[in-house]
Amino acid sequence: MLGLLLFVSFGTGLLISIVGPTVPALASRLRVREDALGVVFSANFLLASATTALAGRVFDRLGPRALLPAGLIAMALGSLGEGVAPSLPLLTLAAGLGGLGIGAINVTGNATASLLYPERREGVLNALNASFGAGAFLAPLLAGLALARLGGYRPAYAAVAFLLAVPVAPLLFGLPDHTKNRGDGDDDGARGTGIVALLARRALWPPLAIGFLYLGAEIGFGGWIVTILRRATGLSAGDAAPAAAVFWLFLALGALPTAYLLRHGVASARIVGVSALLAALATAALGLAGAVTPLALAACALVGLFFAPIFPLTIAMAGRAAGTAAGSVGSATALVLVAAQIGGATLPPLQGLLLGAGPGAALAVTGICSLLILTVQGVTSSRSPGFAGDG
Repeated sequence: MLGLLLFVSFGTGLLISIVGPTVPALASRLRVREDALGVVFSANFLLASATTALAGRVFDRLGPRALLPAGLIAMALGSLGEGVAPSLPLLTLAAGLGGLGIGAINVTGNATASLLYPERREGVLNALNASFGAGAFLAPLLAGLALARLGGYRPAYAAVAFLLAVPVAPLLFGLPDHTKNRGDGDDDGARGTGIVALLARRALWPPLAIGFLYLGAEIGFGGWIVTILRRATGLSAGDAAPAAAVFWLFLALGALPTAYLLRHGVASARIVGVSALLAALATAALGLAGAVTPLALAACALVGLFFAPIFPLTIAMAGRAAGTAAGSVGSATALVLVAAQIGGATLPPLQGLLLGAGPGAALAVTGICSLLILTVQGVTSSRSPGFAGDG
């Protein structure tokens, strides 16, 4: 079952990262400005956020069998729609449909992994994030191939749709009808496991803030870096596409040092804080050396590498902070993902607007988010040392 969950994460990475490298081609075909496509990111992640909020409770009640296949079908149809949409409104509608699927998949994939592998939660969630990054790495290369060799971006979107449909049947027959939601701390059940009860737990607030900042920074950077480099260097879309590819590649490869650190007892909170600091430094280096293409690619790789541990470890820490009592794994996961999806819906469009002031202004959003993550993690660890201690 873990193999199927990894493949689902891989497909989600493909869908999320296919849009960024095709922004110039989409804008040209639809005859709109590139920064107008910010609404596509917003539609995708706002709908994902709305679905995530509902998917947590549905998962707690019904288990994963209904949600995972439905989410994959929605993402596949959304990808097909994005590839053939003849206008910006229809493109936005297709992106919203894909967002519905992403919301269901994000909750169900992470919650199912947490339930099936409770003792290896951090490591398994780290592996899922690596699979996501692998898909996200390949998507820009697929887009570049389609643009350069296949006459446009449509074949790339069709290929993503096909891959998303592959695991539907195995999941329908392989997943349990109902997952008994037993986490670490079943005695917490008396404290209440609903959304309001979970939100009342202050230990959950820092992961919510980090999730918001992180996913906004990740999706914004991955989505706009090609355009940012084109503005800074004058490269063509095809020549700038490798910047997104190396970012997503190293976002996936970052799972390897993360796994090593976890196995050697380094606390998750410490990994998150140091990674955020290093990501901010790498973003600053990219801003200073963005006009030199090899240095820019190296900086993009470092941003991906240092981003890699932040989100999966934050989800794991949130589950432990919330107690994940019986019947609450889906809801606890959903809360962090909702906050993250809101960040993914609001911060990338802000970067698009800031492109009008220059590529450096748009890039600054990534650096500021990284520093804010460092601040939240540092303050939380100093006030509640227990939050850092799950190494």
